[in-house]
This record gives sequence, structure tokens and C-alpha cells, in this order.
Amino acid sequence: MQKEKRELLANRQFLYLWAEQILTQFSYNLINFALIVSVFKLTRSNFSVGILLLCFFLPSSLTALFAGIISDHFHRKKIMFFANIIWATLILAYIPALKNFWTILLIAVLIQITDEFFSNANMAAIPNVVEKKNLLVANSFFSLTSYLTLITGSISVGILIRFSSFYTPFILASFLVFLGAFFVSKLEFKQELVKMPKKKEAIQHIKDEIKKGWDFIKSRNSLKILVAFLVSLQGLLGLILAISPGFLENVLNIKAEDASFVFVLPLGVGLLAAGYFLGKFGRNFRKIQLIQKGMILVGVSLFLLALTSKSPRVAGIIKNTYHFEKILHISLPLTLIVVGLGFGGALVFVPAQTAFQEKLPSKIRGRVLSVNTLLNYIFSSVLTLLSGFLADKIGFFPILLILAIFGIFLGFFSKKILIGAKVLEK
Repeated sequence: MQKEKRELLANRQFLYLWAEQILTQFSYNLINFALIVSVFKLTRSNFSVGILLLCFFLPSSLTALFAGIISDHFHRKKIMFFANIIWATLILAYIPALKNFWTILLIAVLIQITDEFFSNANMAAIPNVVEKKNLLVANSFFSLTSYLTLITGSISVGILIRFSSFYTPFILASFLVFLGAFFVSKLEFKQELVKMPKKKEAIQHIKDEIKKGWDFIKSRNSLKILVAFLVSLQGLLGLILAISPGFLENVLNIKAEDASFVFVLPLGVGLLAAGYFLGKFGRNFRKIQLIQKGMILVGVSLFLLALTSKSPRVAGIIKNTYHFEKILHISLPLTLIVVGLGFGGALVFVPAQTAFQEKLPSKIRGRVLSVNTLLNYIFSSVLTLLSGFLADKIGFFPILLILAIFGIFLGFFSKKILIGAKVLEK
């Protein structure tokens, strides 16, 4: 493994691609969280945040399959370069638009479409610049970068807004994406291009591919349950993002712009800690054991958050801050709850995702994964929109309580459900 790492880090083409990924992933997370905070500050509505997240999910669901085809038919270097230029320019367009909700949504849709083409070309380009024997290590580098930039990008929003202005994250992100385009311009690799089919043939091809993936899932009961399980987890993440600014301001009396290090940082720490735990000790447990413990931990964490919005006594404990914590406006009990939420979520998602991949034959894996991704986007869109509306109308307690009960229920009965349906083996 050390030899592969040395070879990879000596590969200048990989370093250009990796540097570009670091800059754009950091910028993507920086902008997304800045927008969530900005929209909530502008509208004071959880439903509006849900609409914003809908503008993240829907364009991706509609363009994901097209983006994959385009990256096979046109040179990926050109796709990434022009996507970066367009993306960086659109980010600057946010600055005069931050006072208008509908203009923000329009730019968000355009950026998500651009990013979908960029992301697909970026991931597809890895085998073009890396030898086959080093692909596993290269992908691990990219995965680690995704987690770390999620944390650092989100944390930076609160810091930049607090010590500068609401415009600073957008200026910084635009500069970094332009810099990413510079690194793309340094790439040099050959790509065997696929002949572009006629318009009607291309559309029919996409329909056929989606149908094959969907038919494969429908034909296997175990896969249907697994897909429903994974889609629900992704939807839960979207729901939490949609209501987190309002929950922090209205229930915990924490400024929405501080959500980055009050909420996202501990959530990311929980995810990273679970990743380390699974990598080191995961083989000592059966998948169903990990899923059970993870669901119970998620359910308990959500239950405590639900009580915070209803019980003054619980709220007093969770919101209590010690002297050293007041500098960052954080609470140790709240931080531990959110870390538990991230840790438990990863304990559930990683084994379930692994079981899903193991059940897919190589010949049809890509199509089934595309259908699963499409379902993730659609369900997340509906759930985030609905959760924002309900949070405004009935408050946070009923939503969090229902999710908590559902999580704990799945924790205790997941063994019977998943093994009984032969989703997982005994």
C-alpha cells in the first residue's frame, strides 16, 4: 500500500486532478452551506430552505445520466475546464442576488447542473491519469477528500461570516474554482471517445438503461428492501439539513451562521470516527449488528433533540455551556448528541451500502446504482420540502419524535426484517 501511495504522489497528473478536486469540493460545500444560512436569514422559513435543497437535488436527478453519457463522448478535460469557468462565474452572480430568494434558486439550479457534468467527468477521469494497480488508493484519496472538505467547507462558512461578511464565502469560492480550472488546464491524458448517437437514439438508450436497472431491482425482494432502506437514510440526511438552521435559531438560540461548527463539525467528526472504527474493527461484527446499533444510536440522538424543543429541563442540560465553550457558542452535551447522530448514521449506511454492492452483478451494477441515485434524489427532494413545511406549521418536536421512534423501532426489528427478507445472511 505504501508503494502505491508513493507512486501516486509522484504522478503529477494525479496531483493536478486531486488539487482541482480539493478546491472545487471545498468551494461546493462552502457555497451550499452559505446558501442554506442566507436563505433562512432572508426568509426565516424552514420551507424556503427545503425549496433551496430541492434545487440541489432535482437538477442532479435529471442530469446525472446525461452527464455520464457526455463524459464518454467528449474529452473530460474540456468538460471540467469549461464547467469550472461557468461555475466560478455563476458563484459571483450570487453576490447581487442574495436579497432575492427566487434569483438565488435560479442560480442554484444552474450551478447544480454545471456541477453534475463536472463531477461525473472528474470521477471518470481518475482511470485516465492513474494506473490500474493504483486505482484503489486514488479513490480512497478522493473519498477522504470529500469527507474532509465537507467538514472544513461547512466550518469556514461560520468563521468567514462572523469575521467578515455574507459575501466573503462566495468571493473565496469563486476564486478557488477559477484556480481549479487552472489545474485542469495542466492535465494531459488520452481518452478514447465514444461516437455520439443521434438524438432519438440517445434518449431511447437512456430510457432502456434506466428500465433495465429498475427491472432488476423490482425482480428481487431483497434489493427492493435494501434500496428503500438506503433511500430513507439519504432522505433523513436531507431532512436534517433542511430544518437545522431553524432548529438552532428557534430552539437552541444559536445563530444559523454558527451551525457550521455547532452542528456540521460534530456530525462530520462522527462520520470520520465511524469510518475509522469500521476500517479497523468492522470485520469483527456482522453487518446486521452494526446496522442495529447504528439505528438505535440515531433514534436516541433524535429523541434527545426532540425533547430539547419540548422539555425546558432537557433543553437546559443540552444548551448548557461551560466557560471554554462560550467562545465558540457550543455546548458539550449538544456536540456529543450530534457526534452520536453522525456515528450511528455511518454504522447503518456503510454496511447497508456494502450489502447492496455485493448483491449487484458486475454487468448491471452501473445501471442499478444510477436508478438508486435517481431514487435518492427524488425522495430527498420530497422529504426536505415536506419537512420544511411541517416545521413551520407544527414545529420541530413532532417531526423529530416520529423519526426517533422510527429509528429505534428499526434498530430493534431490523434483524427480523433484513434477515427475514434475505437482505442479509444469518
